[in-house]
Amino acid sequence: MTLRLLFGVIAVGVLATAVHSQRRELVGDLAAELPRIAPLPAGEAHRSFRLAPGFRIELVASEPLLRSPVAIDFDEDGRLFVAEFPEYNLHNDKDFSEKGCVKRLEDTDGDGVYDKATVFADNLPAPTALACWKGGVFVGSVPHLLECKDTRGTGQADIREVVYVGFERDKAGEGMLNSIRWGLDNRFHLSTSSAGGTIRRAGAAPKEAVNVRSRFLVFDPRTRGFEAVSGHGQHGMSMDDWGRTFVCDNSNPIHHVVYDGRDAARNPYALAPAVAHNVYERAGDPKLLRTSALEPWRVTRTKLRVAGVFAGPTEGGNVGGHFTGTTGVTIYRGDAFPPECRGQAFVGEVSNNLVHRMTLEAKGVSFVARRADAGREFLTSTDNWFRPCQFANGPDGCLYVVDMYRELIETVESIPPEILKHLQPRSGFDRGRIWRIVPENFVRRPAPRLSRATTAELVALLDHANGWHRDTASRLLCERADRAAIPLLETLAGNAKTPQGRVHALASLAGFDALSETLVVDAMNDTAAPVREHAVKLGERFADRPAIRAAWTKRAADADLRVRWQVAFSLGASADPAATETLARLAIADGADAWFRFAILTSARDRAADLVRRLVPEADRPHVRLLLVELTNAIALARRDDDIGHLLQTLETLPAGALLSRELMTVLLAKLPAEGRDRLKSAPVRAVLAELLERSQRIANDTQQPPADRAVATRNLRLGSFADVRLLCSQLLQPTQPEPVQRAAIEALASFNEPDAASVLLDAWPSLTPAVRAGASEAILSRPASILQLLERIERGSIKTSELDPARIALLRQASEPALRARLEKAFAGVGLSKRTDVLTAYKGALDRAGDVERGRVVFRKHCTACHRREGVGEQLGADLAGIQQRGPAFLLTNILDPNREVLPKFLAYQAQTIAGRSFTGLIQDETATGLTIRRLDGARETISRTDLESLRSAGLSFMPEGFETQISVEQMADLIAYLLATP
Repeated sequence: MTLRLLFGVIAVGVLATAVHSQRRELVGDLAAELPRIAPLPAGEAHRSFRLAPGFRIELVASEPLLRSPVAIDFDEDGRLFVAEFPEYNLHNDKDFSEKGCVKRLEDTDGDGVYDKATVFADNLPAPTALACWKGGVFVGSVPHLLECKDTRGTGQADIREVVYVGFERDKAGEGMLNSIRWGLDNRFHLSTSSAGGTIRRAGAAPKEAVNVRSRFLVFDPRTRGFEAVSGHGQHGMSMDDWGRTFVCDNSNPIHHVVYDGRDAARNPYALAPAVAHNVYERAGDPKLLRTSALEPWRVTRTKLRVAGVFAGPTEGGNVGGHFTGTTGVTIYRGDAFPPECRGQAFVGEVSNNLVHRMTLEAKGVSFVARRADAGREFLTSTDNWFRPCQFANGPDGCLYVVDMYRELIETVESIPPEILKHLQPRSGFDRGRIWRIVPENFVRRPAPRLSRATTAELVALLDHANGWHRDTASRLLCERADRAAIPLLETLAGNAKTPQGRVHALASLAGFDALSETLVVDAMNDTAAPVREHAVKLGERFADRPAIRAAWTKRAADADLRVRWQVAFSLGASADPAATETLARLAIADGADAWFRFAILTSARDRAADLVRRLVPEADRPHVRLLLVELTNAIALARRDDDIGHLLQTLETLPAGALLSRELMTVLLAKLPAEGRDRLKSAPVRAVLAELLERSQRIANDTQQPPADRAVATRNLRLGSFADVRLLCSQLLQPTQPEPVQRAAIEALASFNEPDAASVLLDAWPSLTPAVRAGASEAILSRPASILQLLERIERGSIKTSELDPARIALLRQASEPALRARLEKAFAGVGLSKRTDVLTAYKGALDRAGDVERGRVVFRKHCTACHRREGVGEQLGADLAGIQQRGPAFLLTNILDPNREVLPKFLAYQAQTIAGRSFTGLIQDETATGLTIRRLDGARETISRTDLESLRSAGLSFMPEGFETQISVEQMADLIAYLLATP
């Protein structure tokens, strides 16, 4: 069973009316404890701020000029476009009908304060992102990305074109597309957040859609072509001067998106690591230093959690002062702040009414982020309504803060109904401010007028000290497509005063498709490492040219690690055999870094066996040995006979019985399918396999060995023939065996194609515990032939339908073959088919019963631990129970019995079908350019290479489909609810 309990998705109106009577008595009337906090007028709010020394804050826009701002962008003339999202957090308010819009703000008198607002595009549902382009804006308004343009000069868009469709939404609005940023590749990058989506161009066929789960979308505004690339965050994404990307999420202020998924895709057999790397150093920095008073509702919630009245995280009794609403991470790239501020990261903490500042320091190929302000925050406010949700680098070199200004920023689902009824989620939807942070000695500049700039002036601005000017000039050059810029850019690429200017010149030339080989080679010799790094990447356009290959070889000995790292990636674009030697040298010198080894793997697709041969003599180095294992794994996944043959030839040159030879052969054999192993006729391979199987059988059967060792040996039985291991696997499934050994035996049997492998599992079924049976169920249902055997036993009555998890029954019913589907419907007739309203009515009595906590613990551990963890027991597959069950017993009952009422995309069940004929069903836990990891119903993880993936489809259901009522009674439901409410 999976309790699909989701943050921010279930309607408050359905649940708030039925609250457990016992809890109501404990809580009482909280009105006296929950006084409202009044807002501050915009003209007075500046007195609430505390800023780091040397800075001051200025109000540049406020209500009634704008409301609920969540994203901003400056056009080329300094006018400010604002996305307003008034319906944030009001999805349960059925009487609220306001929609969002985009406004254009202007400073008509030049005093630095915006005094005119024009509704540029209205009636937009949930506009959460925007970016200026060709006199208009791209707007993220789920499910669309729109282009809105004013062609008549009225200040209002007369064209509203749907560019892409398919973006998903969450109800509150925290996890939708956001942060559209102009990149050095002359394209827009945007974060698809936790909701993701399946994206296609407007008018395109559904089959052309691309799933963007856990990835960014990158699109060319000229051609409308797009692609999904690695990158994942919640709300907020920013790039530094060199295009390095950073994101954040609620509890983590900064992640570095370490590599480009397009590089990773070069070698689909190299399973990529998670791309978003948490770089925040928490040591010695456990608390945020807020200056706002703790909200009464938050104090009451924590007090009642500690007392056990409300379930949920108590956080040591700390009501605030920790990362819980982090948003809008932005790298400062301006020229108004002191020089040491450039490259620092700023992030809003909307729940703590502050802005946190971090320094970034290189650490390997990534970074470490540290608190920049000792003993204080960069910016705090005593005003609890201050909600800094986004930032922008401005034309004046200053940092702009988007203040949504709400009384309540937390999603309503995170607040118990007994408290929520005293709050006003609407409060503040018609307010909002934008602030400008300036240095004390700041002298305001006149507004830019880049729309009037000549091509030559735009090229010169690429060398400007302010990042806004460089980005805007780059965008305008791309918009105008004036090829008269090319000779000017060529001159700037060699003569710009700043390395940023030289990089921008190279990038713009690439946008014009006007780069020359000579210019790139010259840039690889630049005095600034970021220029060399960027030039190495651009050299991939000329990968077949001897001069470029020679320059790459030279840069493989560069003094800068990131330059060498980019060489490791870029060599994958070259078919030159000499590149193998360069990769080997990089592996020996830098392979101790796991990110560096991954770069080498991406470039090793067609030279993996040659690279193994070159590196075997260096295998006494631990990091080289690790890389050899990874290369062998990739060779096995690719299953090319030539590569496997060359690998074996290399291993046969090693001394007989060499540990390295056995280790790599074991990796190869474990990853090859049975038919692939059968083709290996090499005597050394046969010897290693025979030795491994003999040892595995001996240890697996030895009850004196530790269960963990026996489990490893049992899994290795899959390397033998089914006939040879059938009896032993059957014995290892007996109830007298330790659970890890039983699970390992199931994994071994699941790997065999023989129909009798399922028979062994089905014969053992009656004696399997629920936890082990979940794994057996996954193994049986992973192959069509096994499903038929299961049906036969159900039809004979030897296995009862009640012994199967309702989740799996619901998914089985979606079989594509009509005959099989009809047979399944007959076998499972009456199972899980009740109307949800009838089921809820039948189980409503559970809310009036005083459930028993101890009995509830037994129910939970029997039915729920495959997917949820409580008191240190179980697997954390579904949503975290600690933060959601505070919604009360009615909420729990509804979610348990009607899990498909509303489902966030990340909690949908998916079925992955492999080329080998196996299927795996579960939640997608992680996804990269080369593979995905599925967390199965039994808690096991399966990492599948995209090259092995035949199809992937969503079941359209929560991973806890309907039908749990067939497993527990009304009394047991009351016990389960009592347990969930009583335990932290």
